Amino acid sequence: VPLRLWCRSFIPALYGRRCQNQQTFVIPQFYLLRLFESHATDESNPRDQSMADANECKSDSSSAAAAGGPTEAMTIVTSSPVPSEIEQVDCPRRSSGMACICARCEAARTRLLHREQLKSETTTDTGGADAVNKRKKSDTGNSDTKRRAILSSNEGTSSALVPTTEAAGAESTSSEVAKSMTPQERVAKMSQACRTILECVGEDPTREGLVKTPERWAKALMFMCHGYHLTPAEVTNEAVFSENHDEMVVVKNIDIHSLCEHHMVPFTGRVHIGYIPNGQVLGLSKLARIAELYARRLQVQERLTRQIADAVVETVQPLGVAVVVECTHFCMVMRGVQKTSAVTTTSSVRGCFESNPKTRAEFFSIIHGGGCKMC
Repeated sequence: VPLRLWCRSFIPALYGRRCQNQQTFVIPQFYLLRLFESHATDESNPRDQSMADANECKSDSSSAAAAGGPTEAMTIVTSSPVPSEIEQVDCPRRSSGMACICARCEAARTRLLHREQLKSETTTDTGGADAVNKRKKSDTGNSDTKRRAILSSNEGTSSALVPTTEAAGAESTSSEVAKSMTPQERVAKMSQACRTILECVGEDPTREGLVKTPERWAKALMFMCHGYHLTPAEVTNEAVFSENHDEMVVVKNIDIHSLCEHHMVPFTGRVHIGYIPNGQVLGLSKLARIAELYARRLQVQERLTRQIADAVVETVQPLGVAVVVECTHFCMVMRGVQKTSAVTTTSSVRGCFESNPKTRAEFFSIIHGGGCKMC
């Protein structure tokens, strides 16, 4: 097929696009040179052959115009300039201003195309990574803003919601201050604070029924928060025994009474503790003492559940531990939404209770009445 027919029909259909005058096609230079390569295998003199093709196309157009037919003028415009790397190739045909498809020019053109492709892929990857990093920074900034807002609006609960080094330092400082005071000094200081509270709510601290109330309140609050001065090692009292028992041990329906740290009003309920020994068993009453230890603090139920489970793990290193706490919170009963029937249930599992669904299901079946019952 003559080259002019390819130029007039096949090339525009595959690679070209029409301009606004509908007679000019813009063809990428790379595709045009590839097509010339298959046609130029017989070139003895490339310049003469190209000139002959151009003259032939010109004569066809002139004859068509002389016959009165429509002229099919077609202008080939390259879509991109010749790369600078190709300009540096020592090629006589390129030096004469003509397109060349020799091995050296093709190799330079191929290297340039690969380099451009890698550059575009790198730019895309970098852009995606930058977008991800910007998104992460934005999310981090938003979370930091929210955290600061929570800390500023809930100073009393900031240590529980967002544990920080400053909160830990403040807690240790408060504990040292409390330990440096005698029980009598603590009661006197708390009693004075209670008198201030009574005055603020509109009562008369000197009234007969309230004269000793501040002192009684101080002693009661110290008892309800005495868990701050105890550790799991102290309450278990080394009641850990070696025993070759690898089945589940469950103590359920352990009564607990604690104070909500948000409003300092009580929440009461039951704790169910189960564990699978790993060569050591713990005295049964010590499970109840561990639950009592952490309940006698200002608490939230979620943290209380987790602390009981971690204490059992620390004491006997069992194969697994499961703890379920069911409580009624008076901050929901006496105030706020005032829902007297609402019960909050939390659970915490460790070891095989977390990894084995059958073991976990057996524990929940036992504490919910599916196990053996006493006559």
